[in-house]
Formats: sequence, structure tokens, C-alpha cells
Amino acid sequence: MQLMSRLYLIALPAIVLLALVAGCSSSHFETPELQGGAALVNDAGTPRLWVLTKQEESRSVSISGGGTRSSNQTRNDTYFHFDVQAYDPVAATPLWKQRLLTIGDPNAKGTSSLVIGSDVDAKLLGQDGELVWLLIGDAPFALNAADGSVAVNAETLQQINPALQGLLPSEAKYFGFDRGLVIMTADARQFVVRGNEHKVETYLAPPPPTAPEGPLQANGTREIVPLVPPGDIPARHVTLGGKQLWLYTEKEAADATNDEWGRNLRYPYTVLNEGKLARRTLLNATIDTVRRFDDRFGRIAKFTSIADAPTFLYGRFAKDAGTGNARVLEDPEGVLVWYSTRIDDAGRVALARLDAKLATVWRSELPLSESNFSWPLVTWWLPTHLVIVGTQQVEQGGATQQIPYLVSINLALGTVQSTPLAN
Repeated sequence: MQLMSRLYLIALPAIVLLALVAGCSSSHFETPELQGGAALVNDAGTPRLWVLTKQEESRSVSISGGGTRSSNQTRNDTYFHFDVQAYDPVAATPLWKQRLLTIGDPNAKGTSSLVIGSDVDAKLLGQDGELVWLLIGDAPFALNAADGSVAVNAETLQQINPALQGLLPSEAKYFGFDRGLVIMTADARQFVVRGNEHKVETYLAPPPPTAPEGPLQANGTREIVPLVPPGDIPARHVTLGGKQLWLYTEKEAADATNDEWGRNLRYPYTVLNEGKLARRTLLNATIDTVRRFDDRFGRIAKFTSIADAPTFLYGRFAKDAGTGNARVLEDPEGVLVWYSTRIDDAGRVALARLDAKLATVWRSELPLSESNFSWPLVTWWLPTHLVIVGTQQVEQGGATQQIPYLVSINLALGTVQSTPLAN
């Protein structure tokens, strides 16, 4: 059965009605929790940053015993509210908030009620034209990109598509996204819902990506491409001002030059990565052309230091999301370097913009952390700004908390705008 019928979902008017029947009430709201990742939504050409939140409400309801005032009792009801909130990603300011669902016990009576919905999660799936698809538990929703209003839910989706009637899966893992909502129905058929008509069509999954091929060797065989290590791969090489630059520690540079067959140059992710304790400096390299048997290839012969080149703690270049390569900025030509202000929990993420002569245009500290418990930074490139979502680690009341933040940085000036998410 679908979440809509399997759980008790109460619209706001129903909650108000329950409160009126039961009598006076008071509520306590927990801090909203982010659900899944943030997403940059295209609202008729204007970017909006969306997040889903889940907020727990504990409501103390006065229950009349029908006798004297002293016979009145109290019942504690629990509700879970799911909202979508949109932000201006450049100004880092909230725009609007839309309530999607409230989960609670509609049959609460007397002095007891069920706590329902504590294990229900939500996540954004993707955008198809003017619609944004998401899941709350195992229930799909399509929201209008302009205001977050619900265009389609599980019930209307089945009304529009008789082939789905009674066959929507009861587990979130059977939903996906590929330019539309992908559904594996309960009878093991695959459909996709695309377009404003919300009609299903048979889904043909794209072929799996093929493993990259290495260069052709003199003996006619392909070189075996080394496996890419898990996790984020720092970008430590860039072409800037017509020059090849590397951002390495001494140990990383030594490892890069220990490369008889030039594989470190072809596959830079194989070079030693000293991680968050790395103090990296910009270096020049001498590239030799080497002949081994019948093969010719380039390799890094040596690195040379650059006068007055800055050193960055955990330094790495800001990347293009699609290629994983360092992104070169224009007007003027330059590059962004991520780095950390400190190695301990008080450290913050910072950015520096360097021009083609490696002069520092600006440096800016961000209200974000990169501890072992912080969220990975997620970035979006806009024409004039870099938009980032991450967390700030703080100590409150003896406990460590990760507060999610939206940060916008002006690429020309380095000015920072930020706001905590899920307030």
C-alpha cells in the first residue's frame, strides 16, 4: 500500500479540527531537519535553491473529562511536517516556504495517541521542465517549480495512468529519476513519467557507462587505466596564463616525479594525496618526452618552486562538476583555490582567487567546516557567483552540531552572503 494510506497523513485543516475538538493546546517545535540534498531549480530561467525539511511538533492537548475542572487531563500528540523551501542562491535569502504533508495520528482520542512518521524521510529527485519530482517516504510528488505547489501526487498519478493503478511500489528504492520520474511497478515493469501531461511510457534504461580506455601502446594493446579511488579527488593541476601549474606538497611532488612510465602525468589521481593536513604550494614542472621500447610518452621530470607562490592548507583548485578538472575563470583569467584556515575543529573553509600572474585577487573565509563529520561541500557555478551548501560545526551545550548553510560568493569581489538552512 502507498504511504498515503499506510500512514496517517493529516492536512492542516484536519489538525486544526482535532485541536478544536480536544480543546486548548500548546505546541513545541523541534529544529527542522534537512531531508536529502539541496537542488538548484530552474524557475523560468531564474535559479532557485530548494531544500526539503522535516519538523517534529509535540502538541499538548487538554482533554475534558466531562466533570470538574480538576478532572481535565492532557494528551501529547506528535506530528511531522514536511516542507519545501526556496532560496535566492545569489543573495542567500529565503523566498517562500510550502507545506507538503503532515503526518500524525488522526484517530487520537482519550489520553493516548500513536507516534507515526518518525522513520519517514524525503528527498528531491530531479527536475523535468516546470516540475520538480520528490519522494516523501514511498510517495512520489511533482511540484511546480514556480511556487512549490503540488501538481501531482500518488493518487492523481494513478488516476491519470490506469496502468499504475494499485501497482505503485511501497519502497522508495523502486523510484528513480531520468529526465522524469522512473518507476518499477509492483509487477516488475519499468515506466517513466515525463512532461506536463504526467503520462507514463515504457522506460528503457541507458546503457551502463563503459570503462575508459587507456592510450594505444606500440604493441597494439590498450594501457590499463588505474582505478579511481573513492571519495573526492582534489584538482591539483591547471593550465593558467598558458602555463602548467601544480598544487602539491613536497611528498606529493616527489611521488609525482617517481614515475618511469608517465602514468602519474596521464592519471594524476594516482599521485599521493596527503589529505586535509597537506600544505600545498604552486609549482612549475619540467615535462620530458621519454621513449621506452617502442612507446613514447611524457612524464614529469622535476618540479621547480615559484617565487612568492602562496601555500594553502588542504589546498586544491575549484573544479567543474562535469569534468572534475580545475575551472579557469575569465575577465580576468584566474583560478579559485579551496583551503582550510586551521587543522582543528575551529577551522573554516576559505577561498582564494588568483590571477594569471598568481597574484591574490581576494581571499574569503566561509561559515563552513570540513571536519570528519561535516557534510561534503556541494557547489553550483552561476555567471557571477559560486553557490555552496555545506555545514558549520559548532559546539552548543557540550554537544557538537552540524548546522547546514547556504553560501554565495561573488566571483569578482570575493564578498560572501550566507544563511543557515532549515530554520
